[in-house]
Amino acid sequence: MAKMIIVEGKNIPKEIVISSTGEAFPLSYANQKRMIVSLSDKNGKTIRHANRWLSYLSKAVGTSISPKTVEQYGRSIEYFCSWLEQTRQYPNIEIDEALEIITREDVLEWHEHQLSKGRVGNSTLHSREAALKAFLSWLTSKEGGRVREIADSPWGRTNDLNYVARRGHRKSPKFITPEHIVQLLNSMHNECERCMFHTQYDTGLRISELIGLKRSDLPPDSIFRDQGFEFIPLCIRGSKGRAGSPKERITLISRAVLNRIRKYHNSVEYRLAEAWKINDPNKPVFLTANGRPWSTRNASKQFKSAVARSNVGGEFSTHWMRHGTAFSILGSDIGKDYEDRMLTAQQMLGHSHLGTTEIYTQISPALLSKLTEEGSRQNRLHEAEDIRKATFLPPLKHREKRGHRNA
Repeated sequence: MAKMIIVEGKNIPKEIVISSTGEAFPLSYANQKRMIVSLSDKNGKTIRHANRWLSYLSKAVGTSISPKTVEQYGRSIEYFCSWLEQTRQYPNIEIDEALEIITREDVLEWHEHQLSKGRVGNSTLHSREAALKAFLSWLTSKEGGRVREIADSPWGRTNDLNYVARRGHRKSPKFITPEHIVQLLNSMHNECERCMFHTQYDTGLRISELIGLKRSDLPPDSIFRDQGFEFIPLCIRGSKGRAGSPKERITLISRAVLNRIRKYHNSVEYRLAEAWKINDPNKPVFLTANGRPWSTRNASKQFKSAVARSNVGGEFSTHWMRHGTAFSILGSDIGKDYEDRMLTAQQMLGHSHLGTTEIYTQISPALLSKLTEEGSRQNRLHEAEDIRKATFLPPLKHREKRGHRNA
């Protein structure tokens, strides 16, 4: 099967050492900051057309495209090339040659193959096809070597035929209650995980923003001496800016959750974690059970494991925590009216347009009435404190160490 390898600039070795002589030779690539993406076939042979395109894209990282987009495009082409190999669609020629003559019938068959595997939604299929279309279109350009003719596009002579895969419909948000959050957090084995995901629910951060928080991003300790502050502004350097550049925004974090983070930071596990000094400002706010930085994949995996134990629903994802944040704000006593709360939700979730936030108004009239009823509004600080009390796990009661649950 085709295989993609990604090397970030920071991970490129600076030199290669000859073991027999001990002589070191510097590598020219070591000084570059851009990522290197390589795609090869099942025999380890480079898929030249794909590599040239991915290299072309990676050079634009930071100006017109994000590293994540390059990776997603590469994965899509990897899936397509793997399918070509598995089905032996063009058995007597190399993959590079096959890419020069791909037809709409091939795209249709690939689409059917993916559907037969299941667990792939319309949005994913559409995005994969969009990547393939961008790649094949590039092969008609001067940069791509003009190895394909524009008139032979699988999407018509003018490249504007409908996609084979339908675009996924925008999904309605999931109504998440504080009871759901308590049930979920109590299924986690460590305070480090409970504290992290409680913070996500409290602030509305994306998972990438959550694991990217550093100690220097938190408000100073002096803020705790003023009990008049129920919520404190928190500056977030997000991951959804233009061309992958960080996009700063301000969200709000409750004093109750900040207190929870402080207690977590005073734990032996956090204070004595390897690789950081106790008060290193660049130390991540949240570490794993074995004192390592979180990755998006690892955080999502641990979250899913907790979901399975909690019985809150198999489809519950980290992104649903943001839905919970929105509904918590709309049902709170923040601001003078419902419009104020909508604007607060927009700011905290980092939506560029209020129209994106308005998806949370797609709820039943009865529930909307309950959310906006004067007497039923929830104080979010009290809500955060109630969740903390119901889910706080002292160090001696941790049921998981170094990333493995005790037998």
